[in-house]
Amino acid sequence: MKLNILKQPMQIGYLLFALYFFMMLYVGSILHSYYQNETRQTLEKQLTTHEQLLKTKLLHISHLLYSIDAYQQLNGYEPELFLQLAQSQLQGIDVPLRLESYALIKPQQQQVLTQALKKAGHFDFKIKGVEANAEHMLVINRAAPVAEYGHTVGESVALNNAHVARLQASNQLYLLVWPNRENKWSILIEQGDVDGFRHVLGISFLLDNLLDSLFSDVYLRTEQHLQVAVADRLIFSSDWKNTFSLSELAAGASSEVNFFGEPIKLTLYSKEQLSHSLLDDSICLIIAFEVIALLCGLMVLLHVRALLNRNELVNKTVVERTACLAKTNQQLERESSQRLIALQQQLAAEKKYKSVFLNSHEGLFVLNEHGYILEANPAFQRLLLSNHKQSTSIRFSQLMADEHSQQQWLLYLQQQSNHQEFEWLGVNGQGKSLWLRQTGNWATHDGNRRYEGRLIDITQHTLFHEQLKYKAQHDGLTNLLNRQTFLDALEVKRKATQDDFILLYIDLDRFKLINDTLGHIAGDKLLIEFAARMQILMGFCSSIARLGGDEFAILIKTHKLLQPLEGVMEDLLGEIRRPFTYQRQQYTVSGSVGVRPFKAPCNECTAEKLLHDADVAMYEAKRRGKNGYYIYSDSIADEVSRKLQVEKMLHESSVSDELALHLQPMFCNQGRKLNGFEALLRWYSPTLGHVSPAEFIPIAEECGKIVQLGQWVFERALSFIESLSGNEVFISINVSPIQLHSQGFLDWLESRMQRSSISCRQIKIELTESAMMAEEDSLIEPLLRLHSLGFGIYIDDFGTGYSSLSRLTCLPVTGLKIDRSFINDLEHRKDSLQLVEAICAIAKSFNLTVTAEGIETDNQLEKISKLYCHYTQGYLMSRPLSEQYAEQLYNENYACLNIA
Repeated sequence: MKLNILKQPMQIGYLLFALYFFMMLYVGSILHSYYQNETRQTLEKQLTTHEQLLKTKLLHISHLLYSIDAYQQLNGYEPELFLQLAQSQLQGIDVPLRLESYALIKPQQQQVLTQALKKAGHFDFKIKGVEANAEHMLVINRAAPVAEYGHTVGESVALNNAHVARLQASNQLYLLVWPNRENKWSILIEQGDVDGFRHVLGISFLLDNLLDSLFSDVYLRTEQHLQVAVADRLIFSSDWKNTFSLSELAAGASSEVNFFGEPIKLTLYSKEQLSHSLLDDSICLIIAFEVIALLCGLMVLLHVRALLNRNELVNKTVVERTACLAKTNQQLERESSQRLIALQQQLAAEKKYKSVFLNSHEGLFVLNEHGYILEANPAFQRLLLSNHKQSTSIRFSQLMADEHSQQQWLLYLQQQSNHQEFEWLGVNGQGKSLWLRQTGNWATHDGNRRYEGRLIDITQHTLFHEQLKYKAQHDGLTNLLNRQTFLDALEVKRKATQDDFILLYIDLDRFKLINDTLGHIAGDKLLIEFAARMQILMGFCSSIARLGGDEFAILIKTHKLLQPLEGVMEDLLGEIRRPFTYQRQQYTVSGSVGVRPFKAPCNECTAEKLLHDADVAMYEAKRRGKNGYYIYSDSIADEVSRKLQVEKMLHESSVSDELALHLQPMFCNQGRKLNGFEALLRWYSPTLGHVSPAEFIPIAEECGKIVQLGQWVFERALSFIESLSGNEVFISINVSPIQLHSQGFLDWLESRMQRSSISCRQIKIELTESAMMAEEDSLIEPLLRLHSLGFGIYIDDFGTGYSSLSRLTCLPVTGLKIDRSFINDLEHRKDSLQLVEAICAIAKSFNLTVTAEGIETDNQLEKISKLYCHYTQGYLMSRPLSEQYAEQLYNENYACLNIA
């Protein structure tokens, strides 16, 4: 019976909740209908506003046309008045409008109208857009101002009789939609006969521009989008990016505006249609309201149910508390027995601790609050107290060998706080040093502070670590500092205060030869011996390092030197040159030393930069002949920087756009008849300015760009010769031995000549005498290949090298070129003339062609013309020319180019 009474209220609650649920659904449907009606009415009001704005703008244009027409009827139809009206009436309107005057004619009156307007001063007037079978034509004969989209005077449109009747209705406006420009609308009014033609006045505008000026900011103001269409054709959309795909949405509201018989449809889309936000969706808001209301009802129902269940919980709690008291008594009994067992275990643990304390291999000890030893196990005594019988009289800090460790321990002792493990050097009773690692904690026993610590012997571990550290900082072969350690030391010295230093960078000149011929063992012994000599010579005043291979560095404090720098360098170079003995044989090497002095503190350079500067100075010493030293200067740094900049520019793809080919004419020995050209490469860089070939050609050879540059020169030179009308002239092209060593370059040149219209005999290849003789053996095969194809082989700058005459018989040489240095002294030194005569005689005996370059005076040309010399070139005849002027010179001298 009790259970039935408790269940009945819950059944009534469920019934009431069901009624409440259906009532909320009904309220939600009413709210949704109300919100839909409100949204529709708001959209219609907005659309009415936009519609009224459009009607107002169109009526304003119509009234403007009426006013201009009335003014013309009173003051005449002169062109000047027409322009003044356009400027005054159309100025300040935010829509581009154009005032136009039309002539209403029949097709057969076109010629008459054209002649009348040309007679009036419109000389370029022409009727455009004439349609066949037109009943009437409306022609624009005047327009102001001229629109940005072009001059439209002369445009015409065909009208039928019905259109003309509507146009001629008394004082009525007529709307014309131009068929060829559907967005161009004109509002017209008929003015009567003027100058023998029916004249019409009109205002034209682009409908899409008008709509854009009115509605472009609709979305920014209302977060709604508007579309305007005429005859089902979309004219304007505020969503011009088509972000919301309005064509796929249903219209929120729409209406039509009738403008002079032309229906304009406006369609408005609401914010809710565009954003689809849950917060803007009325259905979602109503559903949320319904859910919240239902949750509230459910919470009330659950609360009632909780109150009914609470009575049952109270009864259960009384029963449970009674049972809990019984369990508590049992728990107290168990805890008592557990405490007894714990006490027994504590006694056993203390006994075990005592055993561990005495038998541990680690040094265990206990200190009082003043740092005196109270207790120490046998392992501790073996480590540090072998000669002390009473350890309790010893203070713990007395066992530390270094003062720093003592100060650190006394600080821990004063603070009486736990610390991390730390390592210190100790001394035992026998005076032996050992490294120890200490850990421990402060504890309180019977009101007294005690320190319980542990010591571990880490002597072997520390020594091993120090050995690893030494190996990491020193070179494994020579035991000198390694590169990184030296750089760290240099960085410290660089930041020092008020001190002078000298940094030396040493490279053994002939070490690679010994390493390659005698083997790496001999090379290693040489390096070890060199390191020992440097330690003896410079170790007292410097830090010495092996940077790698055969490169060493020395950092010297200037004030420690016993003699000037020059004397130190001579002693150092002398030690390097002193013979090394290996397997009872003596071997000698030399050294190149770069010197970089600097003052500390040196804030403008890093350690890496200082070492790099010394390296640059060392390479300059090598360039000057090795076995010497060079002191770093800003000029050599600028030279290296310039070289790196030139190399970087050569590797850029745009460098070919900065190159130019100049051509210096080569004449007969009399200097009158043009025989050929010498191709000269020029480079003007916007960054570097004019770069001399003497500067960038060696750099191109070093960085591997010479083959690409040479191919570019050959292509331009061959194209120039091919562009000339005849095959009477030749062209000389300078090549590098690196190009001749390139199989790909030779294959390309042979393939290029096979496709060319000129003969190989018109190409003269020039090599300098020094380059040809330095690599004579390796150049024989490529030179023979080129000679067999018909190319001429010339020795450039002949007489400035060290060639022997016997070598001329081994090389496929066609001719030689006398260096300009001999030609310059031809007038002033008799021995120069004799030398040139000897060269010409040698060439004649070998049947070689001779060219004299650098001729600048008539006297030089006269002397050369009497010798065995075939071609001449120099500023006296012509300076180097661009391709255009070279071709012009060829055309001027074409008559004298025929070879007999």
